[in-house]
Amino acid sequence: MDWSGKVALVTGGAGLVGSHIVKKLVKRGATVRVLDNLSAYPFDQLTHFEIKDIDGVEFIKGNIKDKMVVDQTLKDVDIVFHEAAFADVAATIWNPHEDFDSNVYGTFNLLSAARNHNVNRFIFASSASVYGDKPREEGGAPPIFLESSKPDPISTYANSKLWGEYECLLFYNLYGLKTTSLRYFSIYGSPQVPKKGSHSWVVAIFAMKLLKGKPLTIFSDGSQVRDFIHVEDIAEATILASEKQSAVGRVINIGTGKPTSVIKLAMTLTEIAGIKAPYEFKPKPKGDPLGGYANTKLMEETLDWTPKTTLDEGIRSYWQWAKSNNQIIPDWL
Repeated sequence: MDWSGKVALVTGGAGLVGSHIVKKLVKRGATVRVLDNLSAYPFDQLTHFEIKDIDGVEFIKGNIKDKMVVDQTLKDVDIVFHEAAFADVAATIWNPHEDFDSNVYGTFNLLSAARNHNVNRFIFASSASVYGDKPREEGGAPPIFLESSKPDPISTYANSKLWGEYECLLFYNLYGLKTTSLRYFSIYGSPQVPKKGSHSWVVAIFAMKLLKGKPLTIFSDGSQVRDFIHVEDIAEATILASEKQSAVGRVINIGTGKPTSVIKLAMTLTEIAGIKAPYEFKPKPKGDPLGGYANTKLMEETLDWTPKTTLDEGIRSYWQWAKSNNQIIPDWL
């Protein structure tokens, strides 16, 4: 696909995934517009996520909940990458009102404006959390999630993401807006920084606790699994989905197809770091799924692509980044 002359909007473009998408789009030759309210972190996001003063990037500080701002931002846009969200399971449980306003109403604002401005493609960042808890396979193997698996959200965050998928599909079927929903599995990679009170970004949390000499908090017995996928791969898959006509009207898993237990992750990270740390076992929080891993067949067929970063490579890379940037470790960890 020739991106020259194309205008792409990245909502949440001053966040972890959004900023990686922005930089990849610029390299492809696109003109990029970023809409972000800069409320997700207590530090300078534009500097931290390295999108400040990039040629070809226009930054708009605004909220997707503001209908007028959204409408003005969508003018002359060809492709929307909707990455903005109230994006933390724990936080949405504490504040379901904000979850609804941002993740439901905000998404509706964007879909409506995209339809009105004849946007060509709309890529929605959904989440594997929509699957909820599924029983383990025979023999105790973790469940594998197919796009055809029945969703069963156990958090307000997962429920709002599932709503976004359904609304995207309706806007495609009813109005012809070419939407694609991507179910991201567990994202990690630099420069990821955990949000206050979060338990979702366990690679970052474990690495930063090791650097602070603190025990690693493990919920339940640590047997819950995640499909960890590097942020560079997430960003690449997201852009590829916008380039493939076969992705239109689809919901697609974006993962590696490889399960890793939380206790195994802790062991791997401490081995890579060369630091021994005690484990602190606590009850599983509300809304935290037992987990599973992605069936990636549809992703591979539709995007003609597979993730490039192995978990070992990704953890080593993140550990080196965290060691070099320990000034960014949150005080609350």
